[in-house]
Amino acid sequence: MAKFAKKPAFEGFRASLISNGKPLLEKDLVPIQARLIAHLDMIKSLLVQKAKRHGDKLMLVEISTTWVGLDASPRDAISTLKKSWPEDLFDTPEYQCWADESEDAVHLAFAAKYAEGRYLTGRVLITF
Repeated sequence: MAKFAKKPAFEGFRASLISNGKPLLEKDLVPIQARLIAHLDMIKSLLVQKAKRHGDKLMLVEISTTWVGLDASPRDAISTLKKSWPEDLFDTPEYQCWADESEDAVHLAFAAKYAEGRYLTGRVLITF
């Protein structure tokens, strides 16, 4: 099962990565982003809209999706993401995810630690 953390633990993990490391190199980031998009494309209730990379250390990768499932509930979206999230998606054992909901969106934030002090941060935005 994926490593979904509570907000304080996730934010502490992400802050530690950012303060002690450097963003993942573009050549290493591209295949991970492609795997992430491919995984989200396999979830029948999601439609991937776009993916982009930012210079922001808190969010190097952002993927925007729309929930097209029959039940447009943020809790169902989070449950679906947690159940389907593969352990090896980030190709590192040191990562954490955190999901938050609002009335019309779900934000799934992630942070992963790599060799040589590199890290990847980002989020998946699900709108309804």
